[in-house]
Amino acid sequence: MNRDQTIRGRQTMTKKTMWRGGVAVLSGALFAGALAMSPAQAEAASFAVRTSASTVGVGDQVTVTLAARHVQDVYAYELALDYDESVLAYVPGSASTDVTGSTYASVVDGDLTVLHTKLGTSPAANGDVTLVTATFRALKAGSTKLAVPSLELVVTGGGSTSVDEVEGASLAVDPSAAPTVVKAPKISGSAQVGRVLKVSAGTWSTPGVKTSVQWLRNGKAIAGATGSAHRVTPADFGSKLSAKVTATKAGHRSGSATAKAVKISKKAVSRTKVKAKSAVKARGVWKARVSVAASGVSPRGTVKVIHRGKVVRKVKVVDGKATVSLRLGAKRGKTSVRFVYVPQSGVKASSTTVKVRVR
Repeated sequence: MNRDQTIRGRQTMTKKTMWRGGVAVLSGALFAGALAMSPAQAEAASFAVRTSASTVGVGDQVTVTLAARHVQDVYAYELALDYDESVLAYVPGSASTDVTGSTYASVVDGDLTVLHTKLGTSPAANGDVTLVTATFRALKAGSTKLAVPSLELVVTGGGSTSVDEVEGASLAVDPSAAPTVVKAPKISGSAQVGRVLKVSAGTWSTPGVKTSVQWLRNGKAIAGATGSAHRVTPADFGSKLSAKVTATKAGHRSGSATAKAVKISKKAVSRTKVKAKSAVKARGVWKARVSVAASGVSPRGTVKVIHRGKVVRKVKVVDGKATVSLRLGAKRGKTSVRFVYVPQSGVKASSTTVKVRVR
């Protein structure tokens, strides 16, 4: 049979034209004359997906292979390899095979589609062969199944066989190693109630990490204290404050480091002021408004009111405010009233004296 007769023979067979990566590929009848695969031979053949490793890390590459055993008279084939595109990415141009001929590969609708064909009178493939080997890069932690939903084999004579049973494989992608601290976080600022402490993020072995902070009181997390700055509260007085910095990056395990703790040993300084009239009628009611301030703290506690050496009132301080009403007696002349602030823990006491004229 001459070349023209061969071409005319091909044109009488069924043809299916497919586009992969902008290249039209003929996958129908190729050559006439050879026998199609027999049922016994089809039963003996087996197909399986294999991976170069069962577990890889994010950013690593893995080789995926579709191996065939005991095949007979395979002249061309088309297959689709299914995988999770969010977990793996095909490395363009990496698809190859040990079967002689031309291979076309591209990603179509989430599958790696491969078409391979021989040229001219090249001999068909027989025995154990690798239909495709392709390289993928792991994008994120997770797992994916690698399956072949379609595999069509074309024999020398142009007949084709669809393979329904292909053993798949699974691949696990582990997060990359956690960032490790290079320069530890450090706390700065005055260790005094009402003052602000700050913690540095530290430096880390992995570039591009994001850091978060959790402040600790005696090693236990302080609710809501998650910023890089923490105002020392009365509840912190007498304790050791530290800050745990956690470094994260997509595809990596989390790393953490804790700054050296500081002891909160200084109390907030309070100031007590009184606003009242400077004179009151004998036996009249004298009113005074007390205000207590402490930097960075909303003072609580009580105010003791002392007149003529005796405690005549105890008034609760709410948000640094208290109101006092009392009678200074019938004795006319100048007198004094002392106000002593008794604070909550972590705040220093303070006092002031007010002179009043009873008329």
